[in-house]
Amino acid sequence: MYKTFTITELIFFTKTLRVLFVEDNQEAREALLNLLNNFFDDIVVAFDGEEGFEKFQAEPFDLIISDIRMPNANGIEMSRNIRGIDSTIPIIMATAHKESDLLLESIEVGVSAYLLKPINFKHLENVIKQTCEKIYYMKRTQEYEQSLESLVKDRTKELELTKNKLQEMANKDPMTNLYNRRYLHDVSKTLFNISQREKRAFSILMIDIDRFKSINDLYGHIIGDSVIQFLADIFRDLIRTSDIAIRFGGEEFIILLPNTEVEGAYEIASKIKSTVENQRTIVSFTVSIGVSKCNCVEDVDINKLLRKVDEALYEAKRDGRNRVVIYKSKEV
Repeated sequence: MYKTFTITELIFFTKTLRVLFVEDNQEAREALLNLLNNFFDDIVVAFDGEEGFEKFQAEPFDLIISDIRMPNANGIEMSRNIRGIDSTIPIIMATAHKESDLLLESIEVGVSAYLLKPINFKHLENVIKQTCEKIYYMKRTQEYEQSLESLVKDRTKELELTKNKLQEMANKDPMTNLYNRRYLHDVSKTLFNISQREKRAFSILMIDIDRFKSINDLYGHIIGDSVIQFLADIFRDLIRTSDIAIRFGGEEFIILLPNTEVEGAYEIASKIKSTVENQRTIVSFTVSIGVSKCNCVEDVDINKLLRKVDEALYEAKRDGRNRVVIYKSKEV
């Protein structure tokens, strides 16, 4: 149902509307314009259908009131052109009884209402009231649809953020907030592709806390967990934003270093080792680190690269721990 206006509500609402008024006859234009000024504050005048259509194209309107017979382009032709752009804007057509032959055409182009000449104020008020009630309903419907669309977009955005958050949680280790082993296999595919396609260096570190079982046995698992978290904080402080730190196992970690030669990887590993070695916490501990560079020809997936860096880490452990060893190289 359309809203039924009282006369006060009608005047209040019509003052908010923008009207295009098209009339070629000066006397008729001035007479009807005086009546329309009782309802509308914002009226743009055009002197024939051609000018009316040009002004419609140039700026927005809420309502069109037009004479039916005019030179250049009559009200029917103008309305037909307007309907090609906007099928909903209300059009009120002013017509004399003798122009009834044009009424069928005006119905076909979707004219909303008619004003019979000579214009009677009461008749004008009724036509405007009925038309503006429809405009009011259309505006409220549009506002509701926009509000609903905005709500749906916001809800979709919330769901997307939740989905991303859940995805992030699924890829993160809850104790350290580093990435987990599951994420390693996903991101490594991307890094391998970039390295092979763009011939960019790609290196990897494998880090293990020395004698970690002894720390747990001697101090308990709470202290052991704090050691792991402390080491994760060191990674965050020392690596670049493009590097990816991963908790690979209980006390074992992987750091992926895109666009990094093995010499640069060794330098980062040495900083991590010395920072851990010189740290002042409840428990002193050290780390051993293996370093390897991706060979774009030989290393077709992360597992082959992991075997290499694991071999380097094993050598670091075998040679006394608290060391950095490059794959197939002696400690520098």
